Amino acid sequence: MKILLSHAHLVVDGNREYLDGALLIEDEIIREVYPQTDKIKSIDEETKQIDLKGSLVMPGFFDTHTHGVKRMAFDTSTKQELDQICDEFSKDGTTSFLASLTYDLSPEELIEQLKVLDAYEGSSVRYQGIHIEGPYLNPKHLGMGDPDKFLKPDIEMVRKFLDTSSKIRQMTVAYELDGVKEIGQLLHDHGVRVMCGHSDAVYEDLDENVDGFTHLFNAMRSLHHRDITLVNCAFMNRWYCELISDGNHVDRNVLKLVLNNIDKDKIILVSDSSIARNLPDGEYEFISKKCTKKGTKFISHDGHYAGSVVSINDEMKVLYELGAKYCDLLMYSSLNAFRFYGLDKKYGTLEKGKYADLVIMDDDLNIRNVYVKGKFVYD
Repeated sequence: MKILLSHAHLVVDGNREYLDGALLIEDEIIREVYPQTDKIKSIDEETKQIDLKGSLVMPGFFDTHTHGVKRMAFDTSTKQELDQICDEFSKDGTTSFLASLTYDLSPEELIEQLKVLDAYEGSSVRYQGIHIEGPYLNPKHLGMGDPDKFLKPDIEMVRKFLDTSSKIRQMTVAYELDGVKEIGQLLHDHGVRVMCGHSDAVYEDLDENVDGFTHLFNAMRSLHHRDITLVNCAFMNRWYCELISDGNHVDRNVLKLVLNNIDKDKIILVSDSSIARNLPDGEYEFISKKCTKKGTKFISHDGHYAGSVVSINDEMKVLYELGAKYCDLLMYSSLNAFRFYGLDKKYGTLEKGKYADLVIMDDDLNIRNVYVKGKFVYD
């Protein structure tokens, strides 16, 4: 069936907006993009027309670092739970995601869960692969971690990970550890993105295989005027940077610093969401620790942020309040991540021939509907 979404404020890509545009969709694909609705000359009578009355339309969001939602974690999720996670994501505009596995798993447990995730195909949203966060991380930057579960680098074990699943897209490692550079080369050779995180690394520790930094500012050495830390490196605009912009993990004034000084095509919004996302305030357990959710904060009883409890859409609102433009938000929430993983030929902009994974919002970024895999989430 063909659908015409008319009178829409289309955010097309990182540079273009059509204030009264239209999209012609057939099943999952954008067939035509019209800059002005009123100049459309003819539409097939069988085409269903939906007047969006000026609603904002952007490509669906791609969350490349999320650990779960609503009591369900990728560390332990079954096929049924994975389907339920997809349903939860579809409601907040997350139309693509990577399933992130934590450093709480032993290598043996990780391999077993890789088997589950390797067999999974996705359901109501697009499952794009796996992110392994750890276990070769620096105990100096634990975050929520148990120091006994941060292991010495083992390249043979990483080979087993890669042999177990062809869906590994990203791995977070601490690049200053002995043996990690060899792992970085192996991952690079397999087309896996190498992210540095939970790390004390400085510029001299990095090599050409490092693609970016996991949750910038968090679980890494701070900005310094002499040591060139990972935070310093981020402002060189050579690497991609994950950013959690819930206003808690990174102060709003520092978020302004990022927006004003890091190139807009290097920032990837991630939720780093935990099992407490979409749950009421209360006490929950995550990564083997008791934690308290209150508002937009989720804190372990030993005082660490336990991931976030927000969505990409929530984070976009924070950046919008700080002055980010719609075209910039498109890049942060969608295009940059798809480009990072080589998926931008089919996703990330509102262009002819691309998948019609769409988020329909009001001007303040409140979601009105989501279109993904040929269906509206809200009828």
